[in-house]
Amino acid sequence: MTDPRLSELAVRKTGTPIEELQEEYGLDAIIRLFANENPWGPSPLAVRAMREAVGHVHRYPGICEDELRSKIANLMGPEFDRHHVLVANGSCDVLRVLCQAFLHGGGESIICPSTFPLYELYTKMFGGHPVLVDPKDYAYDLPAMSQRIGDRTRLVFVCNPNNPTGTMLTQRQVDEFMEQVPERVVVVFDEAYCDYVEEEHYADVTRHIREGRNVVVARTFSKIYGLAGLRVGYAVASKDLTDYLLRVLSPYHVPALGLIGAAAGLDDQEHIRRSREHNAEQKRYLYRELDRLDISYVPTQCNFILLVDLGRDVPALWQALVRHGVVVQQTHAFGVPDALRITIGTGEENERLVEALELVIREVAGR
Repeated sequence: MTDPRLSELAVRKTGTPIEELQEEYGLDAIIRLFANENPWGPSPLAVRAMREAVGHVHRYPGICEDELRSKIANLMGPEFDRHHVLVANGSCDVLRVLCQAFLHGGGESIICPSTFPLYELYTKMFGGHPVLVDPKDYAYDLPAMSQRIGDRTRLVFVCNPNNPTGTMLTQRQVDEFMEQVPERVVVVFDEAYCDYVEEEHYADVTRHIREGRNVVVARTFSKIYGLAGLRVGYAVASKDLTDYLLRVLSPYHVPALGLIGAAAGLDDQEHIRRSREHNAEQKRYLYRELDRLDISYVPTQCNFILLVDLGRDVPALWQALVRHGVVVQQTHAFGVPDALRITIGTGEENERLVEALELVIREVAGR
């Protein structure tokens, strides 16, 4: 017998494959600016390590998962060891694990509707109830979220910096919020884009883990580490909380090549530094060009920019950009209608994007 909760959910789509768009629009090539991938790709150290390991993929992963967990713990600070770390099949899998572990019996999740849609989808998938709290100026309204916490609240999801808006929460905002959260509630800080943050007041939530709070930090190797196709993510929490969450995982849930590539990528902090500097440089270029074109946007702490106030013809604008060989992300599924999210690409890719925008913005948006 089918589960009616699943039947009511929309099938999760990853978008039309690039190859199909090329064929449909008769294009030789398409620039991918929709998935927030690192245009510089993975670290050469990661590529080399995976090439050396590929001849052993007939074996299940061995100690490489514990080695990766230890490296992640070292990255988080001297107070952490591998028992604080859970490695999963992308940070999306971390979110699934949390909802499966805590929302049994109809528990509630506090969620901002203008954010990553999987928080709400996984909540419903595992029988939970999403409590939606509207954003304020494209950012999380933490005081309003704290006021909605009730007896049935199990999880609070906070994306920092937020996808798709690029906005960021400061240390003061997070600390004041945590003072209002009951000890029993698990607060999940999704930090998939933390490595791109330039603002010095960005919140370090690991202090709350060290203080024994029910806080989970979720991160991924899909963004600045350039390993999106390998699907490796991780969570950091207290040892007791991590031990509980590990019970939800399947054996060998992350492929060996992913574990090995991620571990090698952590060793190449120079690649991370270059990727961050490139992103910052190209972000400022796009700011200048968007200002010149009189296109409104939300200042970002991520590797993408949200274009806003585009009017009612966003799908037509998206199609027009595709016809010019550039694919960006419509954000209605993220709870932000009348907007487009553009990934910050290479210099050449961003120049092509600006050219395409200049050609279509007046035609489609009536400017």
